[in-house]
Amino acid sequence: MWLIISVLAAGIMAGVIWWLKQPQALTLNNGTKLKLVAVTYGKHHSFPGFKAPPRNRGSMFDSTNDTLFVWIEQQHKGNDWPQYQLLVCDKAATACAGNSMMTSRRIRPGDEIVGIRLDAFPRRDAKFNLRVAEWNPQNGRQTVKDGFVISNPARETLSAWSPDPLPNTQQDDDLSVTLTRLEFGAKAPYLRNNDAPNDPMNKSVLAAFQVQQNGQTATNWQPAQVETSDATGNHITGWCNSHWENGEEVTLYQWGLWPDEPAWKLRVEFSRTSGFADSELWTIENIPLQAGKMQDFWSYGRNRKDAAFAETTLNGVQLKLFPARQFTDRQPGSQPAGGFLIQADRPTDGMRMTVVKATDDQGQDLQVWTWSRGGTDYRFGLRELGNAKSLNLTLALHTSRFVEFTVKPARP
Repeated sequence: MWLIISVLAAGIMAGVIWWLKQPQALTLNNGTKLKLVAVTYGKHHSFPGFKAPPRNRGSMFDSTNDTLFVWIEQQHKGNDWPQYQLLVCDKAATACAGNSMMTSRRIRPGDEIVGIRLDAFPRRDAKFNLRVAEWNPQNGRQTVKDGFVISNPARETLSAWSPDPLPNTQQDDDLSVTLTRLEFGAKAPYLRNNDAPNDPMNKSVLAAFQVQQNGQTATNWQPAQVETSDATGNHITGWCNSHWENGEEVTLYQWGLWPDEPAWKLRVEFSRTSGFADSELWTIENIPLQAGKMQDFWSYGRNRKDAAFAETTLNGVQLKLFPARQFTDRQPGSQPAGGFLIQADRPTDGMRMTVVKATDDQGQDLQVWTWSRGGTDYRFGLRELGNAKSLNLTLALHTSRFVEFTVKPARP
């Protein structure tokens, strides 16, 4: 039972906070205690129990649309920080979606309030579940606990969209994309929970595309990410795992939304994998590979003492490449063995950066993957560096294409 303790109003609609008479709580495998403190829904949110000064906007979260936050108190030992993700599931465990944003504020050492924004949840249901997926860094596995039951504060009469039939073709400039299949509940390319292969957290969405450029089949364009939304206000982004099958680009991605909805809207970003123009390419040789800790890599490039090794301008964006790092705080054989950072002078929305080629000073090919992309930073991971002393890279900064479909997901 929820007790409404306050309704904030200041000339505009504000969120409503529900406090629990008997707070729901659970304990993670590492001993961390999680307690559901509050749920807020509206356009304005702040940490419950804290009185922020009027000018301290860092503790408040505003949005133009109504959003849902859950607030959890986490208690842990010293620096033994918990590593977990919340999964939003319907009561029947048909589907689930990951949380969209997490922020925290310290109460005292080892005790924080964590605010988690949920951009996708089953809005037509009276209640839904928050499950907790805990990451074990020792074995690289996730374990899942039944977490908290949330009464839906956003439930109301909602509209519905009408789906278009498949196949459906959309175009961006000279790129034509036909969506031939959209299936919910396909087996994910990897298991998040090995003990329950049929768990919804191990399911993904399958989308199959036929791609043409200037009327010819194009195999050098592939989906990079899919933004999925529905008429209830849900929206979520999924990263793509693609392969060619029977002349189609078959993509698996997480997360989707709830399949009983009459239609989903998919905004699909397609990115080129080859055939780049000379004006999109940058080749840098003899990049020094320096020893450094992986834990320091995430702040690397933000200190004025961190000097760039090379600079250029591609597609109107100024880029800086910093010396690569070989990590000294990793166990032998652990990956990534190192990484490198590229900074842009502005956000590169609508563009992608691709490592076209990477070799070491002995001419050996190196395995590289995009580790993170946020704001103006591109961080790449490196595998199996061995005795390498320097790197040679060819990079491409190129423009993506976007197509949208409104369709009904089918069961496989």
